Amino acid sequence: MKPRVLYITHRVPWPPDRGDRIRTWNILKYLAARSEVDLICLADEPVSHATRTALEGVTTRLAVVPHSGKMRYVRGAVSLLRGRTVTEGLFDNRVLSSVIRQWAMRTRYTATLSSSSGIAEYLRTPELGHIQHAWVDLIDVDSQKWLDYAQAARFPMSRVYQTEGERLRELEIRLAQSSERLLVVSDAERSLFTQFCPEAPIQAIGNGVDTEYFAPMHVEPKKHSCVFVGVLNYLPNSDAVTWFSREVWPRVRARYPDAEFRIVGKSPTREVQALDELPGVNVVGPVPDVRPHLHESECVVVPLRIARGVQNKVLEAMACGRPIVCSTEPLKGLDIEPGLQLLNADSIDDWVSQIGRVFEDRCRAEELGMAASAWVQLNHRWESCLEPLNEMVDTTYSEPEREIEVGQ
Repeated sequence: MKPRVLYITHRVPWPPDRGDRIRTWNILKYLAARSEVDLICLADEPVSHATRTALEGVTTRLAVVPHSGKMRYVRGAVSLLRGRTVTEGLFDNRVLSSVIRQWAMRTRYTATLSSSSGIAEYLRTPELGHIQHAWVDLIDVDSQKWLDYAQAARFPMSRVYQTEGERLRELEIRLAQSSERLLVVSDAERSLFTQFCPEAPIQAIGNGVDTEYFAPMHVEPKKHSCVFVGVLNYLPNSDAVTWFSREVWPRVRARYPDAEFRIVGKSPTREVQALDELPGVNVVGPVPDVRPHLHESECVVVPLRIARGVQNKVLEAMACGRPIVCSTEPLKGLDIEPGLQLLNADSIDDWVSQIGRVFEDRCRAEELGMAASAWVQLNHRWESCLEPLNEMVDTTYSEPEREIEVGQ
C-alpha cells in the first residue's frame, strides 16, 4: 500500500498565486502522486468551492481550518510577552490541534511534513509519536528575515523585530534537534542555517517553475515600460516598490519621459496605492493572470532590499524569457551569474544605467531573455527540484497501513 503522509500548511495551498502557496501546492501534488496525503491547512481568507475542489482532487483527507480576525494578533502579542515568538502565537489554533489529534489516533502515518517554523510545533502532538519521518519545510531562515527587518526599521519596531528574530533562531535550533530533516529553499539558506546550527539535518530543495504555463511569447512590449509583480502587502515587496518609485523612477523618467512603471499584485497597502499619483507609475493591483503584464513590458524589475530564499517572481519572469534587472539580495538564492541571464543593480545610478541598457539595446534584451528561459528549463523544473522528497515516502513497511479505531 502507499505510504500515508500528514501535511500541515500555514496557508491554504490553492490558488498558487504567491510564493509560499506556489511551493506548498507543488509539494502537495508531488507527494500525492507517490503517497496518500492528508492535508490540514489554516485559512486566513474565505475559501471558495473551486479551491476546495482543487485540494480534494489531490488529497485523501482534507481539513481547512478558518484562521482570521484580530484575535490572531492578540495571540501573537501574548506569545511575545510570554517569552515565545509572535509567529507561534499568530498560528496558534485549537481547532487545528484537535484535528491533528483525532486524525493521528485513527491513522498510522508514515511521515509528517509541516510548512514553516510557525506551525512545526504541532508535530510535537503526542499522538504523532509513532511517526518514522518528521520533516519541516522551513522554506526560508525566518529568523534572519526578522533580524534584517530590525536593521531596516526604527525604534521601537526595530526592537520588536530583533526580539522576534532572536527567539525564532532559538526555535529553529530546537526544530533541528527534534526533526529528522529540515528543508530550505536554497543552498544559501542552508549555509546560513549551518552557521548557527552546524549539526542541523538540513537540506536544500529549490523552487521550480511551471515552464509550460510561464513560457516565452512573441509579444511586442510597450516601449520604455517596466513591471514589478508580487504580493503588495508583504513588507519586502512594498518597501521595494516604494523605494524604486520614489528614488529610481524619477531618474529613469528624466531620460525617458514616456516611461511607465506598472506595479502588479494583490493587496496593495495604502502606501503602495499612493504611488499611483507619481508621474509614470501605475499601480495595477491584483490581476487574474500576471503573464500578459510580464510579456507586455520591456523590462522586469526586482528591486528588493530585503529578501530570503528563492524569489518565485524572478524564476517566473525568467521562464517567460523576459529581460530582468534585479537587486543583489534576491540573487543570493540562485546559482546565477549576473550579466548572462539577467542584469544586476543596487545603487540608483546602477538601476538607471541597467534599465537604459534594456530599453536601448533590443538585441541584448532578447539575448538576456533567451538565456534566462533556457537556464530555468535546465535548473528549475518542479519534478527535478522535488526529487529529494522521495526519501520521505520511499519506505519499506513491516506492516500494511491501516485505520486505527479511536480507543484502541
